[in-house]
Amino acid sequence: MPGRAPLRPSRRRARVALLAAVVLVLVAAGAALVAPGPRRPAAVTVQPAVPGRLVPRSFLGLSMEWSSVQPFGAAARPAVVALLERLAAAARTPPALRVGGSSAEEAWWNPDGRPRPATVRHDVGPATLGALAALARALHAPVTAGLNLSLGDAPNALALARAARRRLGRRLEALELGNEPDLYTAARTTGPRTVQRLRKKTAYTPADYARDLARYRVVLRRGLRPPRPRLVAGGFAGRPSWVAALPGVLGREGGGIGALSGHRYALSGCAADPDADAERAALVSDDASRARMAGLRPLIALAHRHGVPLHVAELNSAPCGGTPGVSDTFAAAVWLTDALFALLREGADRVDVHTWDGAVYAPFARRGGAVRVRPPFYGMLAFARAAPRGSRLAGVRVVRAGDVRAWATVDGAGGVRLALIARGDRSSAVRVRVGRGRPCATVWLAAAPSLSARSGVAERRRTACPRDGAIAVDLPGPSLAVLTLPPAAKPQTRAARSAGRTSSP
Repeated sequence: MPGRAPLRPSRRRARVALLAAVVLVLVAAGAALVAPGPRRPAAVTVQPAVPGRLVPRSFLGLSMEWSSVQPFGAAARPAVVALLERLAAAARTPPALRVGGSSAEEAWWNPDGRPRPATVRHDVGPATLGALAALARALHAPVTAGLNLSLGDAPNALALARAARRRLGRRLEALELGNEPDLYTAARTTGPRTVQRLRKKTAYTPADYARDLARYRVVLRRGLRPPRPRLVAGGFAGRPSWVAALPGVLGREGGGIGALSGHRYALSGCAADPDADAERAALVSDDASRARMAGLRPLIALAHRHGVPLHVAELNSAPCGGTPGVSDTFAAAVWLTDALFALLREGADRVDVHTWDGAVYAPFARRGGAVRVRPPFYGMLAFARAAPRGSRLAGVRVVRAGDVRAWATVDGAGGVRLALIARGDRSSAVRVRVGRGRPCATVWLAAAPSLSARSGVAERRRTACPRDGAIAVDLPGPSLAVLTLPPAAKPQTRAARSAGRTSSP
């Protein structure tokens, strides 16, 4: 999202992260003096008999601004599609596409080029919808289209919804009503590439939102023929007072809302801290990935109590397009894999990584029709490879973890996928206990020169075979690895062994 509420730079977080880094260095130095020699490998044990949540269809998606649809879906479409198809092949399901962000509240349907209202900066017309339809068709992707709620022009929103339905057909899965209504009163000019977020309202409360939501819902329901796209409420930035008021909003709306959506960014505040090293240290911490994602529990629980899914419509490392030297580095890839797994565990039903053309945190960079992979993409790819559609989270235990974090899934055939996250600049030795009877595993690895690397990420693949019931893996630091272990060979029955001995060649 290009804009966000004005927040003070999180210098306290940077100081805490820096202090934590100093303490870790001192502890490591002391340990080296007391116990010199090579470190013992981290011991990882997967527990497939303890299955967790099922990975939904199109769980991992891409969110983009309305202003980026034509740059991504016109001249650059073949390159963008080729890149996203890698995610689709790994995840065994198409990536979802969500169009919205701050531009949703600054866009309207205007094929005739009429004069814009004061809060509108983007015209959506046939060319925009044509580019979106071509992108969705090439990817077989479900689409969520964001509508402008703050403008208060429900007939214009209906006109956009009808035009999108004509171009996208059944691929138009949902219509999102508004974006961050809890920040309508905020305005900000920020970002390494100057982005202005307009103030939508001088005052706006959950009661105002409930009134606007009800009015739009009635207009859309009457104006769209069945089967209608489901209506998504929110895109909430997460202000606690708003989350607390939502049960009343949903209660008044009854069954008219088909999903709730919220946003999550690892680091708070639009202003970049001058200490990028401290920011990266904060980003790869458990607080930024697991604890920060756990903050969505109240919204997830609320959605599920009302029988609707929870979409994390925007996920990324830092708001306002990202922080240079942090959001565009391999540290962001390390964080992203961990955060996606954390959201799956917490109960999110879909997660869209947010971007826009030219954003610092973008998973790819576009220049004309060419597209270049950037470090955050590898975080998405590692998750997709380790958590394909239909697999389930599995229990995993790590002893002597150090800088290593692990997640695992199991599929219906008994195959296991293990994601290993090495978040330090030093290499890490890992010993994965697989038990007897497991065949050799395939290992996919993405490694960077350092957490601060903005390029130079290398992908490698190899085969690793068990020895004494375990597979040894050396992880360069930092890196992301996915081990794919086929099901254990089933022991032959006596009858099968006998048939094998007596069969003729």
